[in-house]
Amino acid sequence: MLLTALPILVLGAQCSVPDADKVDCGHIGTNQQQCEASGCCWSPAGMGSQDPWCFFPAGVDACGELKMTASGTGFTPGFISEMKANFKNNLNVDGSGGVIASPDTMVNGGGSYYYHWMRDAGLSTAAFMKTSNDSYTEVKTVMTAYTGWVKARQHEQDPNNINVLTEPKFEVPSGTPYTGGWCRPQTDGPALRANSMTVWGEILRAQGLNAEVAEVVELIKTDLGWVVNNWQSNGCDLWEEVQSTDFFWNRMAYVHALNEAAAFFTKIGETSDAAQYKATAAAVRSSLAGHWNGYYFFEATIREVDGSVIHAIASFGGNDTEYGPLGDKAAKTVAFYEQVFCAQYPINNKDTKNGVPGVLIGRYPNDKYGGGNPWQLLSTAMAELYYKVAHGVGAHNAYQGTAREMPFKTEEFRGWREHLKADTPAQLIASAKAAGDSIMTRVHYHVQGNGVVYEQIDKNDGHQLSAFGLTWSYANILNALHMRSKL
Repeated sequence: MLLTALPILVLGAQCSVPDADKVDCGHIGTNQQQCEASGCCWSPAGMGSQDPWCFFPAGVDACGELKMTASGTGFTPGFISEMKANFKNNLNVDGSGGVIASPDTMVNGGGSYYYHWMRDAGLSTAAFMKTSNDSYTEVKTVMTAYTGWVKARQHEQDPNNINVLTEPKFEVPSGTPYTGGWCRPQTDGPALRANSMTVWGEILRAQGLNAEVAEVVELIKTDLGWVVNNWQSNGCDLWEEVQSTDFFWNRMAYVHALNEAAAFFTKIGETSDAAQYKATAAAVRSSLAGHWNGYYFFEATIREVDGSVIHAIASFGGNDTEYGPLGDKAAKTVAFYEQVFCAQYPINNKDTKNGVPGVLIGRYPNDKYGGGNPWQLLSTAMAELYYKVAHGVGAHNAYQGTAREMPFKTEEFRGWREHLKADTPAQLIASAKAAGDSIMTRVHYHVQGNGVVYEQIDKNDGHQLSAFGLTWSYANILNALHMRSKL
């Protein structure tokens, strides 16, 4: 699919908007590519005209100021317990160590999700450990089996003429690589899997299980060896639709996985590999500067506005002042993405009018898969990002005690202070937490029930649809709730 042509095809008939009715969809400096990538219309106005060149298409209700405040997430202990049980049922399927994306075998428009995706599994097993507070007792059965799965898959003969380390999906429980048509290679997979193994390695080290640590170290070396040598290679995007050598998501994942492994390897005396990982992470990080266009981080030139950017900042940004949650650029990106995605989905304005706070985001403007809807996993990733802002400001040494109530004396957190209209650290912490709560409240409003969370929320009426019991949805909701528990 050639995405750059998609906005014109989709929006052409909707861009005949009278000048008086045009609502600005851009910002100073927006060009045609950026405008159309945001799902908006582009029509240069005449000399001296005050009409916007970039404007919302007919029938789209621009959101204006969002209601980004709530006290509580809406998720009850009972619902969370059911959700955790459903999540765990999708891990270590039949004792194989494999992780299914969903138990749904008949997804309308998407076929069966009863496969092990390397990406989903890496993210989900890492979330399982984190939300289990890295408890060896709680995670050992799942993670021991997953370790065995990874070891076996790394040595599979790949039938699709690619390196098996970048194979997207496998049969469950056999572990045989899927041979049907698919977007290959999946170049973020090795880093995501290595990151999960690094977390597991730290847990094993804390238990003094040196033999098990040594086994995990070899698996990490195999996957990150591929990253070190191939991080600039061509691969598929997060949604397995388009290809590029330079996705923001992939490169953020590389930097995170390499740095985490370097820290772990330093602790266990693997200093040579640790140094190599640090050096590669620095090189990859330097390339991320090209993903800032002056207004927001973008995913790739082939697709600029993409919810994977929000997910990457939340999941991989850490304490990075340039690319992490606390940075001014993250704040500007969030503000821009909120408006773009709010306007994409009628359910956002319906919810706001009905008193449901927050905003729902999705994959990218004019997405066609499943009708193009908000995604639970992306919306809750944005909530987690807000919680990380609250946590980061609260943990800052300069903002303890009475200093938390005093006005900021430096330019620190300027982007977030402006976005959330906060004058003091205490206000910023409270506002970021309330914004995260608002998103979680809106997600919960649409997923409440028996603890089963789907892949998408219908953009018109708000019911859940597409794959049911999506492992990645569970992982991201639980990640967000876990982050909130630290506030």
